[in-house]
Amino acid sequence: MMTKKFYSIAVPCAFAMAFGLSACSDDSSSGADANIDTGDEINIPVSDKVSSATDKSVSSSSKIDTLRVEAYDSEESGSSADAESSSSASKEKSSSSEKVKDVSSSSAAASSASDNAFINEGWREDCLAKINEYRATENLKPLTLAAQEKQTCADKQSADDLASNKAHGHFGDCGEFAQNSGPNFSASWQKNATAVAEYYLKMMWEEEKALVTSGERDPNKSEDYPYIGHYLNMKNTSYTKVACGITLSEDGKLGWFNVDFF
Repeated sequence: MMTKKFYSIAVPCAFAMAFGLSACSDDSSSGADANIDTGDEINIPVSDKVSSATDKSVSSSSKIDTLRVEAYDSEESGSSADAESSSSASKEKSSSSEKVKDVSSSSAAASSASDNAFINEGWREDCLAKINEYRATENLKPLTLAAQEKQTCADKQSADDLASNKAHGHFGDCGEFAQNSGPNFSASWQKNATAVAEYYLKMMWEEEKALVTSGERDPNKSEDYPYIGHYLNMKNTSYTKVACGITLSEDGKLGWFNVDFF
């Protein structure tokens, strides 16, 4: 069975998927610009074009008009005037071209720096630490980070889901048993990848666990999985490793967050 829950870009939403089950949790009380997806499989909306968060580039170009200089009718002045005018125009064009090149390079560098700033160093370790922090509250063994190839795969999954605008659209591509997702979040909503991961994981654990402890939802009932699937995936004792993936749309406005459990 596959279940999904979706928030508009203005409201956080999470989707969860595991062994044919899917879940999505809503947080209508939050005004943050984010979506969340958790569980084995979930579909999420995405932007037209997606690239890795660190592969964005911005280029600017401008059309420079070339000065056209007409020569004098006078044979004596014509040749020298043409030469001087042509030389002047050439220098001006060259100078303008250099300026355009500099602006283009500066814009690309600024964009790249912005992307790298969002996908901060060590964010996967932060993602793992937050999951283990919650597991520790129930005396559960900590998970470890899956191999680098799984991390890279999780990034690609996020990019593919964003591109297809479908939560859990590529569930299983990395060999995972369960997946939690935070779809189509606004990149301006949080300062970096760590903040995005911590927000979604907090929502997935605390809000869904509250439904279990209150007796409102039963972990033993498959019909309740769509409401508490993120929490169940995070606490499952069958999983030992995790991969955290994230990507930004090409324009840098939207992002997609996936957590794969192995």
